[in-house]
Amino acid sequence: MRAKVSLIALAFVAVAQTLNAQDTKFNFGLKVSPTIAWFKASGNLDNDGSKIGFAYGLMADFNFSDNYALCTGVDVTYRGGKVKAYDTYKLKTVLQYIEVPVTLKLKTNEIGYVTYFGKVGFAPGFNIRTDGDFNKSDIYPFNLALVVGLGMQYSLGGKTALLAGVTFNNGFLDVVKEKEMKATSNFIAIDLGVMF
Repeated sequence: MRAKVSLIALAFVAVAQTLNAQDTKFNFGLKVSPTIAWFKASGNLDNDGSKIGFAYGLMADFNFSDNYALCTGVDVTYRGGKVKAYDTYKLKTVLQYIEVPVTLKLKTNEIGYVTYFGKVGFAPGFNIRTDGDFNKSDIYPFNLALVVGLGMQYSLGGKTALLAGVTFNNGFLDVVKEKEMKATSNFIAIDLGVMF
């Protein structure tokens, strides 16, 4: 599975480099994101705590004006949390997803060296690994989340910029297959990256 993720990342970087060399309306970047993740539980599950997680990925901005961009990329996210089943059993799990977020980024004009932005969109995700008290067969393979974020980019000259932001990833779909247990996966991420 790591080979597949590496191959996807390598292909993404190759395409991004080609587009970046040809078009000033395109930027790509890399990011890492520490996260706090939790389950929103219902049915015979109750939320029993959050989990520190991590995400990393590649970003691509297709700028269709100075203040608007369509953003996408490939992210690998580690999320999960703790739940209590039937008010008795404490369960914890870590879910690993590959996500392909698609967001609209709204940007301010550059103020000094800083550009502020907000973004909103969706992130379809595919479960590639499950650890903990749930088995992979207990988890639905597909997830869909609303993505909302705020941040800033600090220009280093040309198209290169440092990026910092906060993103909320709100899962729409139940991740647990058990009919009497309902849980959606959510996280807040602190994004740190560089755009080229």
